[in-house]
Amino acid sequence: MDKLKSIYASSYSSVVTITAVVLITVSAELSAPLKEFLKSLTGHHWVTKSWFSLIIFALFFAIFFFAKKSVSDWETRKALNILQLFAVLGFLAILGFYIYEFLAH
Repeated sequence: MDKLKSIYASSYSSVVTITAVVLITVSAELSAPLKEFLKSLTGHHWVTKSWFSLIIFALFFAIFFFAKKSVSDWETRKALNILQLFAVLGFLAILGFYIYEFLAH
């Protein structure tokens, strides 16, 4: 397996997964029916989100891995930089949402 391609695919798959987890977390906190639906699938909404994130990561890893024949050092570094940005933005989005919810209620 090509190491650079794996890093590239993992990075972009992580970006998609982080984005999905942030969106589903905020959405579930704002929508009781969505939270109940997530809970009904596995017994707890966080367990469902964990399975959801695992499936998304694996699916998008395969998509990004097989979408390109090869990747360069530059493309891999760019993917890692984008991942760093999205990790920080995802953290700030969830933190900001919960701080807002705490202060608003």
